[in-house]
Amino acid sequence: MSNNLDVIFKSYDIRGVFGDTLTLQDAYKIGYSFAEFVDSESILIGHDGRLSNMEMLNAVASGVSNSGKSVLYVGLVPTDVVYSLSGLLELPGVVITASHNPKEYNGLKLCNSGAVPIGEHSGLIEIKNNIKNIDFGEISNLHLETNNELGLYFQHIQKLVKPEKVNSHLKFGVDGGNGAIGSIFEEISAIYKFDCEKLYMEVDGNFPNHPADPSNKENLKEIIKLVQEKKLDFGVAFDGDADRAVFIDDTGKVISGSMMTTLIADYLSEKKDNLKVVYNVNVSPHALSILESKNISLFRCKVGHSNIKAMMKELEADFGGEHSAHFYYKDNYFADSAILTLLMLMSIVSERGKKVSSMIDEYNFPPSSGEINFTVENVNTSLEKVKTVFSGNFDELDGLSYLDENFWFNVRGSNTEPKLRVNIEASSQKILEEVLEKISTNI
Repeated sequence: MSNNLDVIFKSYDIRGVFGDTLTLQDAYKIGYSFAEFVDSESILIGHDGRLSNMEMLNAVASGVSNSGKSVLYVGLVPTDVVYSLSGLLELPGVVITASHNPKEYNGLKLCNSGAVPIGEHSGLIEIKNNIKNIDFGEISNLHLETNNELGLYFQHIQKLVKPEKVNSHLKFGVDGGNGAIGSIFEEISAIYKFDCEKLYMEVDGNFPNHPADPSNKENLKEIIKLVQEKKLDFGVAFDGDADRAVFIDDTGKVISGSMMTTLIADYLSEKKDNLKVVYNVNVSPHALSILESKNISLFRCKVGHSNIKAMMKELEADFGGEHSAHFYYKDNYFADSAILTLLMLMSIVSERGKKVSSMIDEYNFPPSSGEINFTVENVNTSLEKVKTVFSGNFDELDGLSYLDENFWFNVRGSNTEPKLRVNIEASSQKILEEVLEKISTNI
Protein backbone atom coordinates (compact mmCIF):
# COMPACT_ATOMS: atom_id res chain seq x y z
CA MET A 1 0.00 0.00 0.00
CA SER A 2 1.46 3.36 -0.95
CA ASN A 3 1.44 6.23 1.53
CA ASN A 4 0.14 8.59 -1.10
CA LEU A 5 -3.62 8.61 -0.65
CA ASP A 6 -3.52 12.35 0.06
CA VAL A 7 -1.59 12.80 -3.19
CA ILE A 8 -3.74 10.65 -5.48
CA PHE A 9 -7.20 11.59 -4.15
CA LYS A 10 -8.05 14.87 -5.88
CA SER A 11 -11.12 17.08 -5.56
CA TYR A 12 -13.21 15.05 -7.99
CA ASP A 13 -11.23 12.00 -9.06
CA ILE A 14 -8.16 9.87 -8.30
CA ARG A 15 -4.88 10.19 -10.24
CA GLY A 16 -1.26 9.21 -9.80
CA VAL A 17 1.83 7.80 -11.46
CA PHE A 18 1.17 4.10 -12.01
CA GLY A 19 3.44 1.88 -9.94
CA ASP A 20 4.66 4.85 -7.90
CA THR A 21 2.05 7.07 -6.27
CA LEU A 22 -0.76 4.80 -7.56
CA THR A 23 -0.12 1.09 -6.97
CA LEU A 24 -2.13 -2.03 -7.75
CA GLN A 25 -2.73 -2.41 -4.03
CA ASP A 26 -4.22 1.08 -4.00
CA ALA A 27 -6.42 0.20 -6.99
CA TYR A 28 -7.64 -3.01 -5.31
CA LYS A 29 -8.53 -1.22 -2.08
CA ILE A 30 -10.21 1.66 -3.91
CA GLY A 31 -12.33 -0.86 -5.82
CA TYR A 32 -13.24 -2.64 -2.57
CA SER A 33 -13.99 0.61 -0.70
CA PHE A 34 -16.08 1.97 -3.59
CA ALA A 35 -18.09 -1.27 -3.67
CA GLU A 36 -18.79 -0.92 0.06
CA PHE A 37 -19.78 2.74 -0.38
CA VAL A 38 -22.44 2.19 -3.06
CA ASP A 39 -25.73 0.33 -2.49
CA SER A 40 -25.87 -1.52 -5.79
CA GLU A 41 -24.84 -5.18 -6.00
CA SER A 42 -23.31 -4.65 -9.47
CA ILE A 43 -20.78 -2.07 -10.66
CA LEU A 44 -19.97 -0.88 -14.19
CA ILE A 45 -16.28 -0.72 -15.06
CA GLY A 46 -14.78 0.74 -18.24
CA HIS A 47 -11.36 2.10 -19.12
CA ASP A 48 -9.44 4.12 -21.69
CA GLY A 49 -6.42 2.89 -23.66
CA ARG A 50 -3.60 3.44 -21.16
CA LEU A 51 -0.77 0.91 -21.05
CA SER A 52 -1.46 0.00 -17.42
CA ASN A 53 -5.21 -0.38 -17.78
CA MET A 54 -5.50 -4.17 -17.84
CA GLU A 55 -3.47 -4.43 -14.63
CA MET A 56 -5.57 -1.66 -13.10
CA LEU A 57 -8.77 -3.35 -14.31
CA ASN A 58 -7.86 -6.67 -12.66
CA ALA A 59 -6.95 -4.88 -9.41
CA VAL A 60 -10.11 -2.75 -9.22
CA ALA A 61 -12.40 -5.57 -10.36
CA SER A 62 -10.80 -7.98 -7.84
CA GLY A 63 -11.49 -5.48 -5.08
CA VAL A 64 -15.11 -5.17 -6.17
CA SER A 65 -15.52 -8.96 -6.49
CA ASN A 66 -13.89 -9.72 -3.15
CA SER A 67 -16.28 -7.28 -1.50
CA GLY A 68 -19.08 -9.60 -2.60
CA LYS A 69 -20.35 -7.53 -5.52
CA SER A 70 -20.33 -8.22 -9.25
CA VAL A 71 -18.65 -6.40 -12.13
CA LEU A 72 -20.39 -5.40 -15.35
CA TYR A 73 -17.45 -4.82 -17.70
CA VAL A 74 -18.06 -2.45 -20.61
CA GLY A 75 -14.54 -2.55 -22.06
CA LEU A 76 -12.39 0.14 -23.64
CA VAL A 77 -14.71 3.13 -24.02
CA PRO A 78 -14.80 6.91 -23.64
CA THR A 79 -15.60 8.09 -20.11
CA ASP A 80 -18.96 9.51 -21.12
CA VAL A 81 -20.11 6.05 -22.25
CA VAL A 82 -19.78 4.84 -18.63
CA TYR A 83 -21.62 7.93 -17.37
CA SER A 84 -24.50 7.42 -19.81
CA LEU A 85 -24.73 3.69 -19.03
CA SER A 86 -24.70 4.48 -15.30
CA GLY A 87 -27.79 6.57 -15.93
CA LEU A 88 -29.48 4.11 -18.28
CA LEU A 89 -28.86 1.06 -16.11
CA GLU A 90 -29.07 2.81 -12.71
CA LEU A 91 -25.70 1.35 -11.70
CA PRO A 92 -22.60 2.90 -10.13
CA GLY A 93 -19.61 3.23 -12.46
CA VAL A 94 -15.83 3.27 -12.45
CA VAL A 95 -13.75 4.64 -15.31
CA ILE A 96 -10.07 3.74 -15.20
CA THR A 97 -8.39 6.77 -16.78
CA ALA A 98 -6.04 9.65 -16.13
CA SER A 99 -7.72 11.77 -18.82
CA HIS A 100 -5.15 14.03 -20.53
CA ASN A 101 -2.24 13.29 -18.17
CA PRO A 102 1.00 11.77 -19.56
CA LYS A 103 1.21 8.04 -20.26
CA GLU A 104 2.89 7.24 -16.92
CA TYR A 105 -0.29 8.21 -15.08
CA ASN A 106 -3.49 6.36 -14.38
CA GLY A 107 -6.50 6.99 -12.19
CA LEU A 108 -10.19 6.49 -11.55
CA LYS A 109 -13.35 8.52 -12.03
CA LEU A 110 -16.30 7.33 -9.95
CA CYS A 111 -20.03 7.86 -10.14
CA ASN A 112 -22.99 6.51 -8.22
CA SER A 113 -26.15 5.02 -9.74
CA GLY A 114 -27.78 7.36 -12.23
CA ALA A 115 -24.41 8.96 -13.09
CA VAL A 116 -24.48 10.90 -9.80
CA PRO A 117 -20.96 12.31 -9.38
CA ILE A 118 -18.68 11.26 -6.56
CA GLY A 119 -16.32 14.05 -5.52
CA GLU A 120 -14.82 15.38 -2.31
CA HIS A 121 -18.22 16.53 -1.04
CA SER A 122 -20.18 13.50 -2.25
CA GLY A 123 -18.34 10.39 -1.12
CA LEU A 124 -14.73 10.52 -2.30
CA ILE A 125 -13.37 11.36 1.16
CA GLU A 126 -15.41 8.56 2.75
CA ILE A 127 -14.08 6.08 0.18
CA LYS A 128 -10.53 7.25 0.90
CA ASN A 129 -10.95 7.07 4.68
CA ASN A 130 -12.41 3.56 4.52
CA ILE A 131 -9.33 2.19 2.73
CA LYS A 132 -7.38 1.86 6.00
CA ASN A 133 -9.98 -0.69 7.16
CA ILE A 134 -9.49 -2.94 4.13
CA ASP A 135 -7.03 -5.83 3.97
CA PHE A 136 -5.22 -6.41 0.71
CA GLY A 137 -6.58 -9.52 -1.04
CA GLU A 138 -5.58 -11.48 -4.08
CA ILE A 139 -5.68 -9.77 -7.48
CA SER A 140 -7.09 -12.27 -9.97
CA ASN A 141 -7.12 -12.26 -13.74
CA LEU A 142 -10.90 -12.26 -14.00
CA HIS A 143 -11.24 -12.79 -17.79
CA LEU A 144 -14.00 -10.21 -17.96
CA GLU A 145 -16.13 -10.12 -21.08
CA THR A 146 -18.30 -7.31 -22.41
CA ASN A 147 -21.98 -7.70 -23.22
CA ASN A 148 -24.14 -5.48 -25.44
CA GLU A 149 -24.28 -2.42 -23.20
CA LEU A 150 -22.78 -0.29 -25.99
CA GLY A 151 -25.93 -0.88 -28.02
CA LEU A 152 -27.91 0.87 -25.28
CA TYR A 153 -25.49 3.80 -25.44
CA PHE A 154 -25.88 4.18 -29.21
CA GLN A 155 -29.69 4.10 -28.87
CA HIS A 156 -29.42 6.75 -26.15
CA ILE A 157 -27.41 9.28 -28.15
CA GLN A 158 -29.75 8.86 -31.14
CA LYS A 159 -32.68 9.88 -28.93
CA LEU A 160 -30.82 13.03 -27.86
CA VAL A 161 -29.57 14.00 -31.33
CA LYS A 162 -31.57 12.33 -34.08
CA PRO A 163 -29.44 11.26 -37.09
CA GLU A 164 -31.85 12.98 -39.50
CA LYS A 165 -31.07 16.31 -37.78
CA VAL A 166 -27.41 16.04 -38.82
CA ASN A 167 -26.47 16.99 -42.37
CA SER A 168 -24.30 14.17 -43.68
CA HIS A 169 -22.74 16.58 -46.20
CA LEU A 170 -20.88 18.40 -43.43
CA LYS A 171 -17.19 17.68 -43.77
CA PHE A 172 -15.03 17.91 -40.67
CA GLY A 173 -11.69 16.86 -39.27
CA VAL A 174 -11.20 14.80 -36.11
CA ASP A 175 -8.04 14.25 -34.05
CA GLY A 176 -8.45 11.34 -31.65
CA GLY A 177 -5.08 11.92 -29.99
CA ASN A 178 -4.70 8.09 -29.91
CA GLY A 179 -7.23 8.18 -27.06
CA ALA A 180 -10.43 6.33 -26.21
CA ILE A 181 -12.62 8.00 -28.86
CA GLY A 182 -11.10 5.61 -31.40
CA SER A 183 -12.79 2.67 -29.69
CA ILE A 184 -16.32 3.65 -30.80
CA PHE A 185 -15.90 6.36 -33.43
CA GLU A 186 -16.58 4.10 -36.42
CA GLU A 187 -19.90 2.95 -34.95
CA ILE A 188 -21.00 6.55 -34.36
CA SER A 189 -19.79 7.51 -37.82
CA ALA A 190 -21.93 4.77 -39.38
CA ILE A 191 -25.03 5.91 -37.48
CA TYR A 192 -24.65 9.59 -38.43
CA LYS A 193 -22.99 9.03 -41.84
CA PHE A 194 -19.98 11.20 -41.03
CA ASP A 195 -17.84 12.61 -43.82
CA CYS A 196 -14.59 13.30 -42.00
CA GLU A 197 -10.82 13.40 -42.27
CA LYS A 198 -9.22 11.50 -39.38
CA LEU A 199 -6.00 11.90 -37.43
CA TYR A 200 -4.65 9.48 -34.81
CA MET A 201 -7.77 7.46 -34.20
CA GLU A 202 -5.87 4.28 -33.28
CA VAL A 203 -6.04 3.77 -29.52
CA ASP A 204 -2.43 3.76 -28.28
CA GLY A 205 -1.50 4.36 -24.65
CA ASN A 206 1.95 5.57 -25.69
CA PHE A 207 0.28 8.66 -27.25
CA PRO A 208 2.97 8.56 -29.98
CA ASN A 209 1.89 11.61 -32.00
CA HIS A 210 1.13 14.26 -29.39
CA PRO A 211 -0.25 14.39 -25.83
CA ALA A 212 -4.00 13.77 -25.69
CA ASP A 213 -4.54 17.23 -24.23
CA PRO A 214 -6.43 19.59 -26.55
CA SER A 215 -6.27 22.41 -23.98
CA ASN A 216 -2.67 22.99 -25.14
CA LYS A 217 -2.71 24.72 -28.52
CA GLU A 218 0.58 23.00 -29.44
CA ASN A 219 -1.43 19.78 -29.67
CA LEU A 220 -3.94 21.39 -32.08
CA LYS A 221 -1.49 22.36 -34.82
CA GLU A 222 -2.24 19.36 -37.02
CA ILE A 223 -6.02 19.52 -36.77
CA ILE A 224 -5.89 23.27 -37.52
CA LYS A 225 -3.70 22.61 -40.56
CA LEU A 226 -6.05 19.84 -41.71
CA VAL A 227 -9.13 22.09 -41.47
CA GLN A 228 -7.40 24.88 -43.38
CA GLU A 229 -5.81 22.78 -46.12
CA LYS A 230 -8.88 20.62 -46.78
CA LYS A 231 -11.29 23.58 -46.39
CA LEU A 232 -13.37 21.67 -43.85
CA ASP A 233 -16.48 22.93 -42.06
CA PHE A 234 -14.82 22.50 -38.65
CA GLY A 235 -12.43 20.35 -36.66
CA VAL A 236 -12.57 18.58 -33.31
CA ALA A 237 -9.81 17.26 -31.03
CA PHE A 238 -10.59 14.84 -28.18
CA ASP A 239 -8.68 14.32 -24.96
CA GLY A 240 -7.42 10.94 -23.72
CA ASP A 241 -10.68 9.64 -22.27
CA ALA A 242 -12.84 11.60 -24.73
CA ASP A 243 -15.07 13.35 -22.22
CA ARG A 244 -13.69 16.66 -23.46
CA ALA A 245 -13.27 18.06 -26.97
CA VAL A 246 -11.94 21.33 -28.35
CA PHE A 247 -13.42 22.62 -31.60
CA ILE A 248 -11.82 24.50 -34.50
CA ASP A 249 -13.87 26.73 -36.81
CA ASP A 250 -13.71 26.65 -40.59
CA THR A 251 -10.94 29.28 -40.68
CA GLY A 252 -8.71 27.33 -38.28
CA LYS A 253 -9.43 29.39 -35.16
CA VAL A 254 -9.84 27.64 -31.83
CA ILE A 255 -13.36 27.95 -30.40
CA SER A 256 -12.96 28.50 -26.66
CA GLY A 257 -15.07 26.72 -24.08
CA SER A 258 -16.79 30.03 -23.32
CA MET A 259 -17.68 30.44 -27.00
CA MET A 260 -19.06 26.89 -27.23
CA THR A 261 -21.04 27.41 -24.02
CA THR A 262 -22.57 30.53 -25.61
CA LEU A 263 -23.33 28.86 -28.94
CA ILE A 264 -24.97 25.76 -27.44
CA ALA A 265 -26.91 27.61 -24.71
CA ASP A 266 -28.16 30.15 -27.27
CA TYR A 267 -29.34 27.32 -29.53
CA LEU A 268 -31.03 25.43 -26.69
CA SER A 269 -32.79 28.61 -25.54
CA GLU A 270 -34.45 28.80 -28.97
CA LYS A 271 -35.96 25.39 -28.29
CA LYS A 272 -36.98 25.93 -24.67
CA ASP A 273 -38.16 28.89 -22.62
CA ASN A 274 -36.63 29.61 -19.22
CA LEU A 275 -33.44 27.70 -19.96
CA LYS A 276 -31.20 27.09 -16.93
CA VAL A 277 -27.44 27.00 -17.48
CA VAL A 278 -24.70 26.23 -14.94
CA TYR A 279 -21.27 27.65 -15.73
CA ASN A 280 -17.92 27.59 -13.96
CA VAL A 281 -15.90 30.52 -12.65
CA ASN A 282 -13.68 30.91 -15.72
CA VAL A 283 -16.42 31.22 -18.34
CA SER A 284 -15.90 34.71 -19.72
CA PRO A 285 -18.04 37.72 -18.66
CA HIS A 286 -18.75 38.47 -22.32
CA ALA A 287 -20.31 35.03 -22.74
CA LEU A 288 -22.46 35.60 -19.66
CA SER A 289 -23.66 39.00 -20.84
CA ILE A 290 -24.81 37.48 -24.14
CA LEU A 291 -26.70 34.68 -22.41
CA GLU A 292 -28.28 37.05 -19.89
CA SER A 293 -29.55 39.17 -22.78
CA LYS A 294 -31.41 36.09 -24.05
CA ASN A 295 -33.23 35.61 -20.74
CA ILE A 296 -31.26 32.50 -19.84
CA SER A 297 -31.01 31.83 -16.10
CA LEU A 298 -27.33 31.50 -15.15
CA PHE A 299 -25.84 29.77 -12.10
CA ARG A 300 -22.16 30.07 -11.16
CA CYS A 301 -20.19 27.08 -9.90
CA LYS A 302 -16.71 25.97 -8.89
CA VAL A 303 -14.62 24.20 -11.54
CA GLY A 304 -14.92 20.40 -11.75
CA HIS A 305 -17.30 17.85 -13.17
CA SER A 306 -18.62 16.68 -9.79
CA ASN A 307 -19.39 20.30 -8.78
CA ILE A 308 -21.14 21.16 -12.04
CA LYS A 309 -23.21 17.96 -12.11
CA ALA A 310 -24.31 18.30 -8.49
CA MET A 311 -25.48 21.90 -9.03
CA MET A 312 -27.22 21.01 -12.28
CA LYS A 313 -29.09 18.15 -10.63
CA GLU A 314 -30.11 20.32 -7.67
CA LEU A 315 -31.42 23.05 -9.98
CA GLU A 316 -32.72 20.73 -12.71
CA ALA A 317 -30.57 22.81 -15.08
CA ASP A 318 -30.69 22.07 -18.79
CA PHE A 319 -27.06 22.60 -19.75
CA GLY A 320 -23.67 23.16 -18.19
CA GLY A 321 -20.55 24.69 -19.72
CA GLU A 322 -16.94 24.93 -18.57
CA HIS A 323 -14.28 27.08 -20.18
CA SER A 324 -12.09 23.95 -20.16
CA ALA A 325 -14.41 22.49 -22.83
CA HIS A 326 -16.52 20.12 -20.74
CA PHE A 327 -20.21 20.35 -21.64
CA TYR A 328 -23.07 18.81 -19.64
CA TYR A 329 -26.62 17.86 -20.62
CA LYS A 330 -29.68 17.32 -18.45
CA ASP A 331 -30.96 14.61 -20.81
CA ASN A 332 -27.64 12.79 -20.41
CA TYR A 333 -28.14 12.42 -16.65
CA PHE A 334 -26.43 15.81 -16.15
CA ALA A 335 -23.15 14.24 -17.32
CA ASP A 336 -20.55 15.73 -19.64
CA SER A 337 -20.14 14.32 -23.13
CA ALA A 338 -17.78 15.39 -25.89
CA ILE A 339 -19.54 13.02 -28.29
CA LEU A 340 -22.91 14.66 -27.69
CA THR A 341 -21.28 18.08 -28.07
CA LEU A 342 -19.91 17.09 -31.48
CA LEU A 343 -23.39 15.94 -32.52
CA MET A 344 -24.94 19.09 -31.03
CA LEU A 345 -22.60 21.32 -33.06
CA MET A 346 -23.40 19.37 -36.21
CA SER A 347 -27.14 19.76 -35.63
CA ILE A 348 -26.71 23.52 -35.03
CA VAL A 349 -24.72 23.98 -38.25
CA SER A 350 -27.18 21.76 -40.14
CA GLU A 351 -30.21 23.72 -38.95
CA ARG A 352 -28.79 27.23 -39.29
CA GLY A 353 -26.95 26.66 -42.54
CA LYS A 354 -24.19 29.07 -41.53
CA LYS A 355 -20.43 28.68 -41.27
CA VAL A 356 -19.19 27.99 -37.77
CA SER A 357 -16.90 31.03 -37.92
CA SER A 358 -19.74 33.38 -38.86
CA MET A 359 -21.91 32.12 -35.99
CA ILE A 360 -19.07 32.71 -33.50
CA ASP A 361 -18.24 36.11 -35.02
CA GLU A 362 -21.82 37.27 -34.43
CA TYR A 363 -21.11 37.17 -30.70
CA ASN A 364 -18.23 39.70 -31.02
CA PHE A 365 -15.99 38.11 -28.41
CA PRO A 366 -13.18 40.41 -27.21
CA PRO A 367 -9.55 39.20 -27.06
CA SER A 368 -8.99 36.33 -24.65
CA SER A 369 -5.94 34.40 -23.54
CA GLY A 370 -7.36 30.91 -23.53
CA GLU A 371 -6.26 28.85 -20.55
CA ILE A 372 -2.55 29.36 -19.81
CA ASN A 373 -0.84 27.04 -17.35
CA PHE A 374 2.08 27.94 -15.09
CA THR A 375 3.96 25.37 -13.01
CA VAL A 376 4.48 26.89 -9.56
CA GLU A 377 6.10 25.76 -6.31
CA ASN A 378 3.10 26.60 -4.17
CA VAL A 379 -0.34 27.43 -5.57
CA ASN A 380 -1.61 29.28 -2.47
CA THR A 381 1.53 31.40 -2.20
CA SER A 382 1.24 32.35 -5.87
CA LEU A 383 -2.42 33.32 -5.46
CA GLU A 384 -1.53 35.57 -2.53
CA LYS A 385 1.11 37.27 -4.70
CA VAL A 386 -1.48 37.97 -7.40
CA LYS A 387 -3.65 39.69 -4.79
CA THR A 388 -0.86 42.15 -4.03
CA VAL A 389 -0.50 43.50 -7.59
CA PHE A 390 -4.16 44.33 -8.31
CA SER A 391 -6.15 46.78 -6.22
CA GLY A 392 -9.76 46.19 -5.40
CA ASN A 393 -11.87 43.17 -4.49
CA PHE A 394 -11.43 39.58 -5.59
CA ASP A 395 -14.10 36.92 -5.88
CA GLU A 396 -12.71 33.78 -4.25
CA LEU A 397 -15.33 31.13 -5.02
CA ASP A 398 -12.66 29.18 -6.91
CA GLY A 399 -9.20 30.75 -7.04
CA LEU A 400 -9.23 34.47 -7.74
CA SER A 401 -11.62 36.23 -10.12
CA TYR A 402 -11.09 39.94 -10.80
CA LEU A 403 -13.29 42.28 -12.85
CA ASP A 404 -12.07 45.67 -14.09
CA GLU A 405 -13.89 47.86 -16.61
CA ASN A 406 -11.29 46.91 -19.26
CA PHE A 407 -10.39 43.36 -18.33
CA TRP A 408 -11.30 40.25 -16.35
CA PHE A 409 -9.26 37.30 -15.18
CA ASN A 410 -9.56 34.11 -13.19
CA VAL A 411 -6.48 32.49 -11.65
CA ARG A 412 -6.91 29.16 -9.89
CA GLY A 413 -4.90 26.13 -8.88
CA SER A 414 -5.38 22.93 -10.84
CA ASN A 415 -7.14 20.14 -8.95
CA THR A 416 -5.11 17.48 -10.78
CA GLU A 417 -1.63 18.98 -11.37
CA PRO A 418 0.81 21.37 -9.58
CA LYS A 419 -0.17 24.23 -11.86
CA LEU A 420 -1.80 27.63 -11.82
CA ARG A 421 -4.43 28.07 -14.55
CA VAL A 422 -4.91 31.61 -15.89
CA ASN A 423 -7.76 32.90 -18.07
CA ILE A 424 -7.96 36.54 -19.18
CA GLU A 425 -10.43 38.54 -21.25
CA ALA A 426 -9.72 42.19 -22.15
CA SER A 427 -11.07 45.02 -24.27
CA SER A 428 -7.87 45.02 -26.37
CA GLN A 429 -4.96 42.69 -27.08
CA LYS A 430 -2.58 45.26 -25.60
CA ILE A 431 -4.41 45.32 -22.26
CA LEU A 432 -4.62 41.52 -22.26
CA GLU A 433 -0.85 41.23 -22.71
CA GLU A 434 -0.23 43.77 -19.95
CA VAL A 435 -2.44 41.86 -17.50
CA LEU A 436 -0.80 38.56 -18.41
CA GLU A 437 2.65 40.05 -17.91
CA LYS A 438 1.61 41.44 -14.53
CA ILE A 439 0.33 38.04 -13.39
CA SER A 440 3.14 35.92 -14.85
CA THR A 441 5.93 38.03 -13.33
CA ASN A 442 4.40 37.89 -9.85
CA ILE A 443 3.62 34.20 -9.34
